[in-house]
Parts: sequence; C-alpha cells; structure tokens
Amino acid sequence: MTDARQANTDFFASRAGRIVRDVLAALIALAFLGLVIFLAAMLTAAFLVLAGIALLAGGAYWLWRKLRGSPRGSEDDVLVATRGPDGWTVDLGR
Repeated sequence: MTDARQANTDFFASRAGRIVRDVLAALIALAFLGLVIFLAAMLTAAFLVLAGIALLAGGAYWLWRKLRGSPRGSEDDVLVATRGPDGWTVDLGR
C-alpha cells in the first residue's frame, strides 16, 4: 500500500516537471494578484465616479437655489431681540 504523501505523478516526478509546476504556480499566483488589483482599481474608479456625480448634483442644486431664491419668496423672517423689564425677548420683525 502506498502512502499518499509519497505518491507522485509521472509528469511532476522529474526535475523539469517540478520547474513547470513551480512556474505554473507562480503564474496562477500572479494572475490572482492581478485580478485583486484590477478589481480594487475598478471599485475605486466606480466610487470616484459616484462621488463626482454627487458633487455635480449638489453644486447644481446649490446654484438652482441661489438663482431661484428661497421657497418663501423674497420675504425673510428677521428676529429682533429687545430688552424688556424681565430680560431679553425675541420678536418676529417684519
């Protein structure tokens, strides 16, 4: 009965076979590393695109609000603080 750790295939038993096996393992490792780096770059690019779109939308909304004005029109509420006999009071000045 053969031990499973001692069993070798005929192809990888020779020195040339071990070199081929090592080269194949290195290529697979490099391909996996390249895939991880590629996916990280794609996710970063997608995040940057979404952040840019959000900034453009926010800037457009800010500009639209500046050009259009406040929703209540041109009349803004002004709070007027006056000192009374019991301390400061705040009234809505018009």
